Amino acid sequence: MSFEKLNETSINNQNERSCIMVVNFNKKEIGMIKNIGRLVGIRDCISLDYKNGQSKIVDILNDNVLTDGEETWTNKAIIFNNIEQMKINGFLESLKKMKIQRPLSAVVTETTIDWTLSKLVYNLLEERKALNLGKSAHK
Repeated sequence: MSFEKLNETSINNQNERSCIMVVNFNKKEIGMIKNIGRLVGIRDCISLDYKNGQSKIVDILNDNVLTDGEETWTNKAIIFNNIEQMKINGFLESLKKMKIQRPLSAVVTETTIDWTLSKLVYNLLEERKALNLGKSAHK
């Protein structure tokens, strides 16, 4: 496992679709997130939950989402794909201003594009735990 701060991540477009994937948010939260996205210039929002966990990120980006996930998890996450760093920063700052608790967040990379949604969320959880404990998450 390795991690970087989102504002320090170099983004190489792995898929042309510019969007955010929002995971395990309720309808009201999704509405707020879509509004924030529009304010910073992010128009495409894909709503997902734990039932989509077996879907690969690349398949989600291509609208081929599975709904047969067996594991149940409630962690909220926002995954950015092909979004400029300035827009990501503006989006995350707006979440803070709207008093929305900071979800797990990631940018699709050449590695994570082939992961399942579940694997990505669990990896983000491990990274957050390591950061909170002040440990390095490099293996």
